[in-house]
Amino acid sequence: MLVDMPGNAQLLVVQPRSGEFRAFNPACPHVGSLVNPPAGGVITCPLHGSVFDVSSGAVRKGPATSGLREVAVARSGEDLVLA
Repeated sequence: MLVDMPGNAQLLVVQPRSGEFRAFNPACPHVGSLVNPPAGGVITCPLHGSVFDVSSGAVRKGPATSGLREVAVARSGEDLVLA
């Protein structure tokens, strides 16, 4: 799910397993285009087809040579907050 943040920023928040949440910068590290929401355990860039692991953001298939940048989040009651 894409979450809007202050200052026109966005985060891609995923739940790879029950009770586990991860957040990533949704810009593909290849050329900066916005990645698609997760599907089938992966996150895909629609521009050139890079594929990233939904749990870690690591590259599974290029042309990207680095993974999605993770943003630390933590649970605070029922909310997720930047850690």
